[in-house]
Amino acid sequence: MRPSLFAAAALIAITAALPLRAQGNGDDTGVESNLPGAGFGSNETASATAQPSSTPTIHVYSRETIIDVLAIDDKGQPVTGLTRDDFTVLEDNHPQPIRSFRENTPAPQPAQRPLPPNTYTNAQALPATGPVQIFLIDLVSSPAVDIVRSRPYIANYFRTMPAGTEVAIFLLSPTKGLMLVQGFTTDGNLAASVLDKHTDAEWDVPLGQRIDDAGMVAAIDQLAAYVAGIHGRKNLIWVARQPMLIVPDGGLSWGVRDMTVVHRLMDLYDRFTQEDIVICPLAPSGLFFGLRAANVAEETGGTTSGPTNDHKGAIARIVDQTSDFYTLSYIPTRPDADGHFHAISIKVDRPGVHLSYRTGYNDEQPQPPDPILKQRMIQGPMRLGALTTTQLIFDLEVEPTPPSNLAKYNATEAKIKPATNSDAKKLDKSLKGTPYDVTFRFDPTQIAFAEASDGKRTADLEFDLGAFDLYSNLVVARSQTMKVSVTPDQYTHFMQTTFRFYLPIPLPKGQLTLRAGLFDTVANTSGSFQLPITVAKK
Repeated sequence: MRPSLFAAAALIAITAALPLRAQGNGDDTGVESNLPGAGFGSNETASATAQPSSTPTIHVYSRETIIDVLAIDDKGQPVTGLTRDDFTVLEDNHPQPIRSFRENTPAPQPAQRPLPPNTYTNAQALPATGPVQIFLIDLVSSPAVDIVRSRPYIANYFRTMPAGTEVAIFLLSPTKGLMLVQGFTTDGNLAASVLDKHTDAEWDVPLGQRIDDAGMVAAIDQLAAYVAGIHGRKNLIWVARQPMLIVPDGGLSWGVRDMTVVHRLMDLYDRFTQEDIVICPLAPSGLFFGLRAANVAEETGGTTSGPTNDHKGAIARIVDQTSDFYTLSYIPTRPDADGHFHAISIKVDRPGVHLSYRTGYNDEQPQPPDPILKQRMIQGPMRLGALTTTQLIFDLEVEPTPPSNLAKYNATEAKIKPATNSDAKKLDKSLKGTPYDVTFRFDPTQIAFAEASDGKRTADLEFDLGAFDLYSNLVVARSQTMKVSVTPDQYTHFMQTTFRFYLPIPLPKGQLTLRAGLFDTVANTSGSFQLPITVAKK
């Protein structure tokens, strides 16, 4: 598990390092070996190298623990105007100096950045910053009759929600898993219409047809990956009698006795912590409100609807209470990650103020994902119609290869060896289509590096492309892995330079859907999306 609540390491460069080439283009990096991978198409390992710098660089790292804190008065209203001096932070009952502090209030979303021609991104579908409201309608953990009863009340809230409120709606189906039924929007009438158009029969799924525990964990993990590109607080309003309890300290819960599932729950808790996702349970059955729902909210730093039949008012209170909050940070005074759970306690020097925040985190060094999780991480986001994942934000430049670039296209295509499975082999080298240049472009500060004892850092990336026809058939695929290796002297410049990776692909004529994925197999994170593309006849 990756260290939870840790911001990116603070890096102080005393002197500047010499420039490092940060382009991982397939035509100039070369191929070292052919590796089996979980994606489709071919899998190659490329190595990005750089000339060492003779200029010494001193790096000082610190781990920063970041916490969002809700402050509510006796009437349930947000408390504003608190200062750094009003708060006291303890970790394992030891006082921690507050390093940074700010009060967050609702603000307009910044305008989305314009994209150059023939360029697409997995960031455009998301708000840039929180807080946002994610509604998860859980047909697995609740009787369908409860969900049917609460549906019109939730729709009524959408129609009257404050201007600028960002909402998205997910459905967790016992038979189909996680589905996005409405992406992020500030149009309350649009969100309400999505709920209105479903008939009661469509929601009435027998309880016996439920996905298993592992499926639940995988579904919620998909949701976390989808909203990861939003900076700041994300409120998961979980509409369920008993939402799955995320386990921060390894305790058994939610009736789970399979330790593999428990450990995945702990990983999921860490993912929520890293992505600043808090759970706000909403009981669809009104007065039926379980103790575990309150525990979920308390442990993740959220708030609850409480036992009430006023669904519209309960949602309004949750949104209102979580729209104003405080963010503070501290650097743990103990040594490096010790692999234990650490409890956090925050106090405020104001009478009548009640606080909500995450109650702790697991302090463990990042571990490589097990093969099953790695395979799921890559195969899942590359399915046609799968949810966009935004743990890694990237731009994709897609355009037909100009005649002047055909030599580069052919040279790079020649390095891509057929995949090992027979189905992919049929796709790889037999297709004679229109050459297309595809370039991935992203900020390298998003990727994780494993550090060796000599200070050298390595990252493992996989780039995938898949084109589907109108009948949802995969007609061509390309996949290439790349190992990035940098010395301490090169690291600073590398992290300041936009990373580009060139992966060409031949496309047959007609209407296609192109799906692209970027995967960091050190941190087990991904970015993916799909776009329509029409390839004209020559």
